[in-house]
Amino acid sequence: MGRFTLRNLIIIFSLFFYTSLTEISFSETLKSLIAKQASISPNIGIYVKNLTTGKVIASYNSNKPLTPASNQKIITTVASLDLLGKDYRFKTIFFLAVKRNKTGIYSQDLYIDTRGDPTLETNDLRIAVDYLKKKGIKIINGNIVINNNYFENPYYNPDWKKSWRGVAWAPYISSIAIDDNLYKLKNTIYLTDNPLYLLGVKFKKELRRQKIKFNGNVRIAKIPVLRKFSPFKIKYEIESNKLSDIVIVTNKKSNNLYAEHLFKKLSANFSRVEGSWTDSQIIITDFLTRKINLNTKSFKIRDGSGLSSKNKISTRAMVKILEFVTKKDYFDEFYSSLSVAGLDGTLIKKFKNKPLYKNLKAKTGYIGGVSSLSGYFEGKDQDIYAFSFIVNDYNYSIRPFIDILLSKIYYL
Repeated sequence: MGRFTLRNLIIIFSLFFYTSLTEISFSETLKSLIAKQASISPNIGIYVKNLTTGKVIASYNSNKPLTPASNQKIITTVASLDLLGKDYRFKTIFFLAVKRNKTGIYSQDLYIDTRGDPTLETNDLRIAVDYLKKKGIKIINGNIVINNNYFENPYYNPDWKKSWRGVAWAPYISSIAIDDNLYKLKNTIYLTDNPLYLLGVKFKKELRRQKIKFNGNVRIAKIPVLRKFSPFKIKYEIESNKLSDIVIVTNKKSNNLYAEHLFKKLSANFSRVEGSWTDSQIIITDFLTRKINLNTKSFKIRDGSGLSSKNKISTRAMVKILEFVTKKDYFDEFYSSLSVAGLDGTLIKKFKNKPLYKNLKAKTGYIGGVSSLSGYFEGKDQDIYAFSFIVNDYNYSIRPFIDILLSKIYYL
């Protein structure tokens, strides 16, 4: 080993001093940027963590619960992936008890057992009716009966503004959605306030299009248990795409309809009660506290989409969720569901400059007076960072501030 000379000591001291000065200088730069933004947007929460080293890089108001807007979908989709599984599929079951006479097979009533699928389309109905036709069904003498006890009323969340009723991004939530709950009338597109009835009307139309006689009505009612277990029936099941595919639409397109269906599905699936906002709040609260170890004071759950201004979460808690996901077997699926800066989803027109362009992946959020952005990016040395920005009571974009702050952190 070489001798420890005065020259060596000076070099080591100089390197330590330079490194410390650089860190202090960088830290002061961040503090200055944050302080400037906070003077404009005092109700802002900021938390940035290097997940590779475990070091917290930036923090401001990070323990304060704030309304997250559509960043709420991060919570909903993570809970759904964890509790239901990334390969989970929604089912919708069509069945009828059959009898035979001289003219063929016929049924008294046709039942549609809906179980929360938000992705059903008219083409699925065509395939279902075609199946019935191939089984010899020529006439249905009874009604189309659709179950009304899988998700509870109300269809419209009581926390949401009444003035939003009728707009596509504040949809009515029942145990099915057909064609995104939209229908066309005289070249105008409308949003239904009764998705179950809309399903019945569209199915009735498809029966007649395929020449199956039907003179009954659409009824929304509980399906008798004996009917479900009747041995003399024809049954057809429609399965949705995998949950991982539904999560991609939920997050990249910020789809409120899908988010709320996922939300209510949790209580319908696990509590064995009618899926409800109240019971799903309990399930997700349990998930966040038990599995992610969040303090109940750091969040409040009201819905799945983030439309409710009563949702709350701190930026530190949000980053803790993002960090939790990186250790799960569904991380790739969740990560793929986030919008890519400047490339797709709700970030297609944002962060178009390097180093964040195509590097930052995140979920956006907006409702009146609220803007949020939470996700991940990679630093110049391949360190992975998780971040969360939530601002309430704002009146202009904080994107330029986020761009500058995260770009500086990139070069750490």
